[in-house]
Amino acid sequence: MKPSQQGFTLIEVMVAIMLMALVSLIAWRGLDSVTRADQHLQASTEQTEALLRVLNQLQRDLSLRASVELNAPNTAQEQADKAAGLAAVTVRSSDSKGFRLDVIRSAPVAGDGLQRVRWWLKGDSLYRAAAAPRQRYPLPAAKDGVVVLTGVSDLQVRVWEADKGWRQLSGNRQEEPLGLEFSLVRQTPQGVERYRQVVGPLK
Repeated sequence: MKPSQQGFTLIEVMVAIMLMALVSLIAWRGLDSVTRADQHLQASTEQTEALLRVLNQLQRDLSLRASVELNAPNTAQEQADKAAGLAAVTVRSSDSKGFRLDVIRSAPVAGDGLQRVRWWLKGDSLYRAAAAPRQRYPLPAAKDGVVVLTGVSDLQVRVWEADKGWRQLSGNRQEEPLGLEFSLVRQTPQGVERYRQVVGPLK
């Protein structure tokens, strides 16, 4: 009688290796898919959070629009500045000049007076600038803006009028609107995204 054979044959070893390689490939593809989905979700979440911060700041600026008087102007220049149309909210939106929003709002710290805040769109970036607060006129201009949102391909504004409803500005300048509707189009790695924010009433 021949002694019994011990171990695996070469064919059996090769089949086992091929099966392990196939299982490893399937597992790697699954892990890669999960990783890509997680990165996509994280990037989308960060973009949404950035947008929400911008919209919340915009709404806060408008909600804190000037409703108190500064100290009475002392000089003729300060009186002229006060009389020169210091509207608490001024908005402009057009294809040629772009979106711009000027707000005179209460300072972040109570008792510091008022400050100018400006929002504007340049290229595909949305900017915000806030001037130093002041107790009397003239108020410093809002300069040195910072980019608060990128990838903005369009930003249009409609204003609410009591007798006409929502109206497109189309290049016109509007002071003290009763309400504002912002329509924002943004380019993201996930595609074109559209957002709408309504703020009001502003009286």
